[in-house]
Amino acid sequence: MNINEYRIEVDSLLNAQRVTGADVTEYAAHYTVAETPRLLLQKAETNLMRQFDGDYMNDPEEGRYLVDVMIRAARKCKHPHHKEAFVERLAQLRRSRLLYSAYNKCTFLSCWTATTIKPGEESTSDSLNHWRFYGADGKGSCLMIPLANLCSVFPNQLYRVTYGTETRGGGAAAADRSVHKLEQALVKRLNAIRKSYRNAMADLEEVIQATHPLLFLFKSSEYSSEQEIRSIVHKDNYALASKVVFDDRDPKRAYVASKPGLISNKSIIYFGPKADHKFAIEAMGLADTLDIGVRVFVSTKPYR
Repeated sequence: MNINEYRIEVDSLLNAQRVTGADVTEYAAHYTVAETPRLLLQKAETNLMRQFDGDYMNDPEEGRYLVDVMIRAARKCKHPHHKEAFVERLAQLRRSRLLYSAYNKCTFLSCWTATTIKPGEESTSDSLNHWRFYGADGKGSCLMIPLANLCSVFPNQLYRVTYGTETRGGGAAAADRSVHKLEQALVKRLNAIRKSYRNAMADLEEVIQATHPLLFLFKSSEYSSEQEIRSIVHKDNYALASKVVFDDRDPKRAYVASKPGLISNKSIIYFGPKADHKFAIEAMGLADTLDIGVRVFVSTKPYR
């Protein structure tokens, strides 16, 4: 398999995980602090999502799960000369503390949880576990956005996460797993890499760069209950010309803004079971001022 054929395989995996449409019952939830709805609903221009750099993710293994698959493929490959060198280079990639330093590219993303809400269930479709982990200890807010609207806010940038980087089990189902397809393609490409050390390592760098778009689409099976959907944007650098902005924190954090229109008609805003209910009233007023038809609830989950 040559590098162009490998890139086609990567594109195929991206397309398989890309979200392009949704049913009316499909929503995406983002748990955050209580002040976020206020900040978004100040005016139409601020009603957007900040996608932050992947190096800010809470899980230090983020972006490294995929490298584990690459290392496994390197160990399985049958390259006649430089198999161990491939493994060592990929292990070095995994140890890098900054993903930008490893790839010379930066990735910006926002994280959402896929949620199905049937008519009549709007007031109770928030998650107790998510309030605990991501919702400011039950004092925060949750933006529940119709998935169809999220597709328009993040055009061609929305993907479902694959859980489990191990190729478990057998039979026909195993062959269809994204991780299995990627590992097979990697082995084929690594087998075909040129023989001299210099050329082989140059070819390996091409493989690393070609695999980069999949970086945040694989997670450990331990997180499978989260059913994440992610917006993902790649940039060559952190320059303003690349539409990368730094916020006002110290140190400043880099982000890329989505298109406006995030909170839309039929969106739902929840405030946590320990949140001040006055935030909910404020959010309703701001949404009404912008003529956005949202429903706002204070969670009744039994938070302890």
